[in-house]
Amino acid sequence: MIWNVSVGIRLTIDYDDIEADDREEAERIAKERAEEDIDYRNAEWGGTTVYCAYPNEESEETQ
Repeated sequence: MIWNVSVGIRLTIDYDDIEADDREEAERIAKERAEEDIDYRNAEWGGTTVYCAYPNEESEETQ
């Protein structure tokens, strides 16, 4: 049987070395670095949540 499933994933990347003059600049720098680090270096999975799961009824018609 084929299923359709939606999963939510939270990703946390910690940066302890950002130098900035104020909070807004630090947040902007962190967001830019996160985009560069999207390959999950320095990352820790925060957890997963399954939002829904239901069978793909079309798959049974083709079998």
